Amino acid sequence: MRRSLAVLLVATSLTARAQYVGAAPVEHAADLSDTFKGLWERFRGRPPAPAPVAGEIGRLVSWNVQALGKKAPKKKKDALRYGLQRAFAGAGPSILAAQEVANDKGAETLSRQLPDEGRGWTMSFEDTKAAMNNAIYAGPGVRIDCSGNLELEGVRHTPHMAHVTAGDADFTVLSVHLSYDKGDSSASAEELRRIMAWVRAQAAKPGADPDFVIAGDFNMATASGKLVSKRAGERSWETVEESMGAGFTALVDEPTSRHGREGAANNYDHFLVSDDFMDEELVVAGAVSSAEVEAAEKQAGTRASDHYPIAMTFRKSGADKAGKPLTLDGDAICR
Repeated sequence: MRRSLAVLLVATSLTARAQYVGAAPVEHAADLSDTFKGLWERFRGRPPAPAPVAGEIGRLVSWNVQALGKKAPKKKKDALRYGLQRAFAGAGPSILAAQEVANDKGAETLSRQLPDEGRGWTMSFEDTKAAMNNAIYAGPGVRIDCSGNLELEGVRHTPHMAHVTAGDADFTVLSVHLSYDKGDSSASAEELRRIMAWVRAQAAKPGADPDFVIAGDFNMATASGKLVSKRAGERSWETVEESMGAGFTALVDEPTSRHGREGAANNYDHFLVSDDFMDEELVVAGAVSSAEVEAAEKQAGTRASDHYPIAMTFRKSGADKAGKPLTLDGDAICR
């Protein structure tokens, strides 16, 4: 709970612009969650832990791109392109987890909206009969070791998995979109339980990489995120933590789903990170500035999506929070 609170307080203490875009290059961003932890320990009378080596960092962005298919209008493509430019501004090695990619044409369209028009990026996408597919894109400096759709019984929108390597960091990313089902969270909660069962089974295999990030649109809030959502009063709206289980932390408590023409209304988009990733690779996570996304949309003349993107920075070199140098765990999940 303390870890999640630290990340939340640190993220909200930043100006929205400085958190991910524009003001401070991400390569020089301080590990603010460690700073908050240090202040907390000093308050309790404990000596501060040795500061870890900062090292280089990369960025993972997750965005529900709202039914992006082959007939996407130019204005929508422009809005996505300008929004992604802002989300990845100043980033080193970058990864995009996308949801609601309708088909192959939509996946190819999205790839061209990435920074530098997608040059040097690797697309991982497998179309299905459904229209709400998931995809993962890896930018220059990030290698996809293996990837593919996860055909899990009882999960409506097929998750997409990739094991990625960036410098001295490697981890497994899942892009997921849980069912909305007219707001009935019991469907999305059951899907999350099934996805987490698959993740834990993989993590239990000999030699498995213990670092996992499940990114996407969960149609559920974190416990803290529910309190600041329009749906806060719905008792039947379950929280992510109720279905996630132990060994993981749910990040991003800000509202990210947009209600009609209004701004963000409900806290739907998250990163679920394993304890190992939290301790070793994670720097900070939160929603990308809504003002930056809206500026991109104003430039394009239309709305990019009914969701705002979320982002995290992760270490790709240097040392973890305990001062231990980062090392590769290997891609056993690929075998």
